[in-house]
Amino acid sequence: MLINLLIVALVTTLFVSLAKRRAYVLFFAQLFFVVQVAFATWAVLNRGITTMTYFTLDTMGVTYYVLMALIGWIACWQSARYLDNETLRECKIYLISFIALNVALTGVYFANDLTVTWIFLEATTLAAAGLTYHRRTLRSLEATWKYVFVSSVGIAVAYLGVLLLSTVTTGSEGISRLSYTALAQAISSGAGNMLYVKLAFLFILVGYSSKIEVFPLCTVGVDANHSAPTPASAFISSALVGGGFVALFRVWKVMQASAELASWTGHVLLLVGALSLLMAAVYLGRTKNVKRLASYSTVENSGLMMLGLGIGGLGVWAAVLHSLAHTLIKGSFMLQISVIGKIYGSYKVPRNGGYFRVDPLGALVMVCCLIALIAMPPSVLFRTEYLIFTGLLTDGLWWLLLLVGLMLVAIIYWLCAKILPLLSRPADLTNLNMAAKNTWLSIILLLLVLLTFAAGVWQAPQLRTLIDSMVY
Repeated sequence: MLINLLIVALVTTLFVSLAKRRAYVLFFAQLFFVVQVAFATWAVLNRGITTMTYFTLDTMGVTYYVLMALIGWIACWQSARYLDNETLRECKIYLISFIALNVALTGVYFANDLTVTWIFLEATTLAAAGLTYHRRTLRSLEATWKYVFVSSVGIAVAYLGVLLLSTVTTGSEGISRLSYTALAQAISSGAGNMLYVKLAFLFILVGYSSKIEVFPLCTVGVDANHSAPTPASAFISSALVGGGFVALFRVWKVMQASAELASWTGHVLLLVGALSLLMAAVYLGRTKNVKRLASYSTVENSGLMMLGLGIGGLGVWAAVLHSLAHTLIKGSFMLQISVIGKIYGSYKVPRNGGYFRVDPLGALVMVCCLIALIAMPPSVLFRTEYLIFTGLLTDGLWWLLLLVGLMLVAIIYWLCAKILPLLSRPADLTNLNMAAKNTWLSIILLLLVLLTFAAGVWQAPQLRTLIDSMVY
């Protein structure tokens, strides 16, 4: 079935490139996302099967793919309204890059082999670069080169990790098996040099950090989000970050086959998580652009996911739930920001205000997203952060809990101080693009955020079973 999706993507891309009218371009792009939703349904019904040797439709991959299909379809729909002034050629390049990014992430979600995951993550770099350079300005050119160069260097560093791990599973015939199952079996049996395995995890973590948007390479993701059209930024901040998390989670789970490696990787991830929170707290105070504000919020939330993995136990459960919820919340947040930018013609925080008067429903979506992101009840992120804090106390890391708490206070302050005035501050409301309001989009986004609130109030047995199957 995966090969069929690839064929559909190639055929759709061909039709998009050959279309002579904008309406046909948008129709074929939307057709791809309809097919992707259909494939997501098929994947749910056929979980557990392996196809084309290197791809397994496991629960984690299928769950993230469903979320990607949903956010991707909404982002494509909003892109049609957002890119209303683009030429036909610019619209084609944007949508082809968008489709390519979806296909690359599909490979990341379902790959059961470390090398295959690495290949598709590199493909996401090229696809995301096409979206980042869409505006063809000096700023977008700079952001694109940074993203391509730093992400490619990171992926090259990750490949060094892949090479080091290949020594663990090299048999007498000189052939290495790099499936996650084979790696876990080899590590559990004590094969390979522990120093090499530890270095491999460090290299992979550094290489993947540009995708997960955590320390040390998170800034290129922030620049890409800032320069790309906002519907594409919504997809990058949610689905691509989720793809990075899935890729790292699979490597982390392999390391849990050894008690020594599990403890060591836990300490590394705690350090990375804390440094990511520090970067978010510092840069949130400096930025005056609402898109960059949302991007640094992604760095904060990804840092919390790393803390959860580093703690282990219930912290892992919390990290996975946090990642799933963040995909919906951040995608909704950025998509609503795309409406704000189109209405006001700017993303500068000091220039905009009175959004409640301009678009009450859209402002309500922003309030709900803010509540969700700062982990205020009934946000599901409140429950996940509570589990992470409990894990820190259980492990005796009260000093780290205090530092994390202080950084979260700073982050909450900056988010509220810069988003709330946008909603209620008196401002000149003349010369606004009122046609950019998208009521149906706001309704859909509000329902998605309320869904995460429902998960915060009551975690259904099906949800707990779903996360258990990913973690355990």
